[in-house]
Amino acid sequence: MLSILSLVTGASVHRTVARAKRNSIFIAVAALFLLTAYALAVTAGAIWLAGIYGAFGAVLFLAACALLIAIIALVVMAVINAREKRRARERRAALESMAAVGIGLIRSQPLLTAGVLAAIVAANLVGSKRED
Repeated sequence: MLSILSLVTGASVHRTVARAKRNSIFIAVAALFLLTAYALAVTAGAIWLAGIYGAFGAVLFLAACALLIAIIALVVMAVINAREKRRARERRAALESMAAVGIGLIRSQPLLTAGVLAAIVAANLVGSKRED
């Protein structure tokens, strides 16, 4: 029985690893061509702007645009991280308050707590028996 189970899961893991390798290769190729397209678009923009503002003005304008986009990305990242920290703090506070309520219930109603725990254990024991 164990050898059959390992054979089934081994084939499944092998297919998953093969799929992940194939997908990573295609993603790497797509990323390479996306970066190439980006570089060519920036080059075309620089050539077009050089006709309007001159070579130095075009390069300076593109550098300023890249800097602005980088600053916007960093600000967005900082806002998302702050929101995530706030949510984690709120979840921790809610969990601590629920734990405090649970401890208060255990101290004030020990028989009720024992009965609830016994009911949970009994439900798990009765519910786990299945006929195949």
